[in-house]
Amino acid sequence: MRRMMFCSSQRLKIEVGCCWITMVFIPLLASLVQPTHFILILLPFLILLIFSDFHRRRGANSNLPPGPTPLPIIGNLHNLRGLPHLAFHRLSEKYGPIISLKLGQVPSIVVSSADMALEITKTQDSVFCSRSQLTALRRFSYGGLDIAFSPFDDHWKQTRRICNVEVLSVAKVQSFGPIRREEVNALVNSITKACSRKEGVNMSERMLTFTMNNLFRQAFGKRIIVDGEHESRPQVYDILKEMLRIMTEFGAGDLFPSMGWVDVLTGWRRKLAQSFQKMDSMFEGEIRERILLNSRGSVQEHCFVDFLLQPQATEEGSQSLTMSEIKAVLMNMFTAGGDTTSTTVEWGLTRLMKNPLAMKKAQEEVRRVVGGKGVLEESDLQHLHYLKMVINETLRLHPPVPFPPPRESMKDTKVGDYNIPAKMRVYVSLWSVGRDPKYWGVDAEDFRPERFENSVINFKGAHREFIPFGSGRRICPGISLAVAGVELVFANLLHAFDWALPDGMVNDDVDLEAKPGMIVSKKVPLVLVPSLPSPPITKG
Repeated sequence: MRRMMFCSSQRLKIEVGCCWITMVFIPLLASLVQPTHFILILLPFLILLIFSDFHRRRGANSNLPPGPTPLPIIGNLHNLRGLPHLAFHRLSEKYGPIISLKLGQVPSIVVSSADMALEITKTQDSVFCSRSQLTALRRFSYGGLDIAFSPFDDHWKQTRRICNVEVLSVAKVQSFGPIRREEVNALVNSITKACSRKEGVNMSERMLTFTMNNLFRQAFGKRIIVDGEHESRPQVYDILKEMLRIMTEFGAGDLFPSMGWVDVLTGWRRKLAQSFQKMDSMFEGEIRERILLNSRGSVQEHCFVDFLLQPQATEEGSQSLTMSEIKAVLMNMFTAGGDTTSTTVEWGLTRLMKNPLAMKKAQEEVRRVVGGKGVLEESDLQHLHYLKMVINETLRLHPPVPFPPPRESMKDTKVGDYNIPAKMRVYVSLWSVGRDPKYWGVDAEDFRPERFENSVINFKGAHREFIPFGSGRRICPGISLAVAGVELVFANLLHAFDWALPDGMVNDDVDLEAKPGMIVSKKVPLVLVPSLPSPPITKG
């Protein structure tokens, strides 16, 4: 045992020393000596580094899943070119549905098939239900007080229960129906103004306007983007976009645990702190304003903050959430419910524009259900079976968060024939699961809503092959709220307008390229030309 501890300690010292030399000594040396002398000096170090890495791998668990051979120091970071979910998908096609990687110096597992996802999120959910504490996520979650990014513990379970009962229950979702209806009407009215001019409409921006107003009214009871044809982007949107961007970043300490100090030298920690401070100040101001309105009795419509400010029933009795706990929950609402709705609708419209027959079928259904009423209500949504299939197919191919933050194994276990040690980071690729040919066939890459016809498969986490919102204890708790918004706005856009591409464009010109981020949206915004549909011809 002493020998094992000594060897482990020695390897750790070598690894830390190599990291120091790589980050500090080598760049300094390269600037001071001639290239030929530099190579001669560097050669012994490289030999030592390769030997150390080989020795470390020999002593590691030999029954980990397969994967590409890691390089010294950087591990498999060189294998992750392009968008992460696409890079992991390519690796899974080569090495299998469960692969082992080293992201820097951190051993990680990537799961990319429906069967393996079931093992992680359902069968062994009790083992893999915790979260790996990445630096940015830990900061934005107020040290682990939220639902989405915090480790599995008693506080997490209690906070999730409170939110499920007081904020995200079916009754609460239904109570926000009037807000959704008003914001959808505002969106439709703004697009109607563009119809007379026959100009293109940036659907990414219009959906952003709808989403932000809808979310802010539900969270804080007020709109943040004024009515008008050319809404100005509010500062709060820039704050949230910056927050989402930084939350997807890895600090040096996340990839090289002994080198967190590098984040201070590069200024990344300062950037993280500044972004967090902006978010915190925004939430603090909105909550204080809401407390003041409640104290004056001048609240006109209730919102999430009102419910979170109320004392909550717990096993120990009545308990109030702290200000930090409320802000952590609000952070989850804005990360999970912000761009996800607008992104899903944008991808759905994109797919319909590339598939005119599916567009025609969806519009005919919506207009038939609405009939002579002229206005589509939420009660009509239950009859829009083909639209629901379109949304399902959109979520299958374009899950809003294709690569959720990593889970963490809570103890040693086995997945399939492989050993998974405790504290291992485990990534589940929802993007790959939705394209698993074992369940979706050889045309898994094709957009075909009819594959959901007469199917019991849904997105609520019970079906291994379709988990766009996750599954198990870590499933998104706001599914009902998100889907309610997507269905209502999507149905109204199809009912109220006919859609065409700008002059000179054909269906094949509509691209499907995505941009990086926690929420993966279109790289090139979708611009469409709306027109009011012709009234149906009635027989005299």
